[in-house]
Amino acid sequence: MDDGIGREGDEGQMMNRKAIFVSVWVLFAACAWGQMSAKPGAEVKKLDYFVGSWTTEATVAQGPWGAGGKFSSTNTTEWMPGNFFVQGHADFKMPPEVGGEGKATSIMGYDTDENVYTYDEFNSQGRREVSKGTVSGDTWTWTSTQIYEGQEIKQKMTIKILSPASYSLKLEISMDGTTWMTFMEGKSTKK
Repeated sequence: MDDGIGREGDEGQMMNRKAIFVSVWVLFAACAWGQMSAKPGAEVKKLDYFVGSWTTEATVAQGPWGAGGKFSSTNTTEWMPGNFFVQGHADFKMPPEVGGEGKATSIMGYDTDENVYTYDEFNSQGRREVSKGTVSGDTWTWTSTQIYEGQEIKQKMTIKILSPASYSLKLEISMDGTTWMTFMEGKSTKK
């Protein structure tokens, strides 16, 4: 015997499921459309300066880390699909007491929530560097904190653009964030 009550309940549940499905599908499509139409902002486009093949020659200063010496690297960077991030691959050589030879992979971008540039690097010596950067005119300043042998070290890299194909760099370190000493100075040139 069919009293019709079960059928109306089933039809109501079916309509609710269809409404939920359609709502989720519309939300998903709207999100996908919003991502497809996103374009890199002016801040991101400033990273274009660093795209290409670069050679760096620098001098590591004498200090608590050792006698110092020559640093060199070759770095090739390119835009990732979408042009929001720049990815790089580098080979580097430095004095053995500060690391020796190695390879690194990096990603540069812009964090619109914090209004800062970002730099994440992973190298073949097992280290990861996370830096935040700002730019003022022709000067980029990148800051980070690293732990070396249990000691927190603050780092500041200042890059001054000299031409469309070269920039100077200075890496300073500090134990307390107020007294800085030069770790390395040099120049990068685009090939």
